[in-house]
Amino acid sequence: MTRATRILIVDDDVDFSAAMRDLLEDQGCTVLDAADGSEALRILRGGPLPHLILFDLRMPGMNGWEFHDELQREPRLAAVPLAVLSAVSCARPSGDMHVLHKPIDLPNLLGLLHAIEAPDQPPPPR
Repeated sequence: MTRATRILIVDDDVDFSAAMRDLLEDQGCTVLDAADGSEALRILRGGPLPHLILFDLRMPGMNGWEFHDELQREPRLAAVPLAVLSAVSCARPSGDMHVLHKPIDLPNLLGLLHAIEAPDQPPPPR
């Protein structure tokens, strides 16, 4: 990575979030995390926006789809690139986000990070 890319991980699985944090920090990213959509919204509204939001679909409290819908209501937040982290297939198609299946495929994740760094390059397939 050529710059400090900020990533927000929204997932209630503490072990998964810790593993993702380690992986992303090894790539030079700054990582924030939240256990559900409500906590993530507080983080997003209270500080600088991340370059990418990685979020799970199944979480207690505000789930991933509810979180996604809330983001879309605020233009500032809706502009942040999104990637779903999911062990299940996404039953609700959406062209505004990438899907990274658990367990995470490292080359796909790195491709997404590089696309975030070089927005003039085409993103990896969704």
